[in-house]
Amino acid sequence: MGTRFHLMLPGIDEDFGQIIFQKVKNEVNRVEKKLSRFLPESDIHRLNEAAKHYTAQVDDELFDILKACKLCYEVTCGAFDPTLRPLYEYQHKMVGAFVADPVFFDLKRRLGFEKVRLNEEKQYVSFENSSLEIDLGGFGKGYALEKVKEVLLKNRVKSAFVSFGESSVYAHGDHPAGGAWKIGINNYLQPGESAHQFSVSGGSVSTSSNFYLDGDILRNHSHIISPKSGEIDSRPIAVSVAAESPVLAEMLSTAFMSMDDDDIFDVISQYESLSAVKIDYSTGKANNTHFNITLLNTEHSELVES
Repeated sequence: MGTRFHLMLPGIDEDFGQIIFQKVKNEVNRVEKKLSRFLPESDIHRLNEAAKHYTAQVDDELFDILKACKLCYEVTCGAFDPTLRPLYEYQHKMVGAFVADPVFFDLKRRLGFEKVRLNEEKQYVSFENSSLEIDLGGFGKGYALEKVKEVLLKNRVKSAFVSFGESSVYAHGDHPAGGAWKIGINNYLQPGESAHQFSVSGGSVSTSSNFYLDGDILRNHSHIISPKSGEIDSRPIAVSVAAESPVLAEMLSTAFMSMDDDDIFDVISQYESLSAVKIDYSTGKANNTHFNITLLNTEHSELVES
């Protein structure tokens, strides 16, 4: 996840601002130490080591996190799956062009979050096989922002803006000039221009993509796995999701990368005040599809595409 973040606290005196900044920093560091699979002392690293061999008991916080992952896995029909990293690592170990082989297909068969067993009564976690491990890279920043949100609310901060680079942001309250915060999504082929803009007040925007800009060329990150095929997705696509919950925005931006438009709409229709934009750069320009759902009641909804 990384601990680098930016925090804007408009209208707050310097001393109080320093107190809030330190509280936010402490919480972000705490979340990373709990959820980073790279840290041997983290809860998720210890769980990955233990649950391959026997049933492990975890604390309330981590169990709730795993339940949230399971729910998103089910809602997105497996598109959000934090167990697929071994497939990514296997493909990167191959010399030359990757070709799916029996080892790859056997590994794919052994993965999937449905093979993570959660015992509600005793908060036990176990893995169905030793190939499984959990990578919360598509969850951690959203969860950190969720905890930052709690810090801001507890300390009665009226307006703030928190950013983990361009990928995950939280806009707290209204903009100091009044009204919602305007969060632009970069058009990577037209620097300085926005491909889309969200209006957010007390909510979060998360962006997932599988490319980076090298000069004026989009190059694949090779880190997004398609849950259906198990292979690295090379399409130059970016997905941004705006939601009241930073965790929900983070998980869905990851899931929507590999989902068809109709399936994305089906997921969005289950939530209130959720908006998403998928930007496809494969044609050499930013072609976006904007999904905005407004729940009027349980029977009527509206899809807007632009």
